[in-house]
Amino acid sequence: MAETNNLEQPAKVFTSADRIRQLNEIDQDVAKLIHSAGLAIQALTNARTNDPSSPSTDNSLDSHKARFKEATSQYFALLSSIDVRLRRQVYALEEASILAPDLSSRAGDTGSGAAAGTSNPLDVSWLNSRKDTVGKEKEAELWAAARQFVQRINQASPGDEAKVKTEGGQESMQVD
Repeated sequence: MAETNNLEQPAKVFTSADRIRQLNEIDQDVAKLIHSAGLAIQALTNARTNDPSSPSTDNSLDSHKARFKEATSQYFALLSSIDVRLRRQVYALEEASILAPDLSSRAGDTGSGAAAGTSNPLDVSWLNSRKDTVGKEKEAELWAAARQFVQRINQASPGDEAKVKTEGGQESMQVD
């Protein structure tokens, strides 16, 4: 029986600067991801490419298929890479106790784990579930004010110059 050397390398400890550098690389790859998505969409159209590195300006169906396949391959490769690296960043934040571990999503639980009932302040679904009546109420007020303004303009005779004042009475607008 041959003796195997179990020379396990110690886990590399990343500094904060390393983590920031990794996040910057991820950010740059997100820009590449969006660019490749744009190239895939452009391959579906009859638009000419403005890319000087593009060797051919062939508008045949096979050319469109090849460009689309290349762009989508690049897109999915980048997406997978970004996903893996962001997960690593999240794990690092959890190990540093900056984020609480989300046990239910990793184990495939539906909320029966130890973290059930707790909320993560960075969870998008939690943020989206909050009631947003302030924005809707303000939008309704603005629409009502705009409607009143248009009605006042329409009531003014077209030949006369009429001054239309806002609700505060501070500003006026002359209408021809």
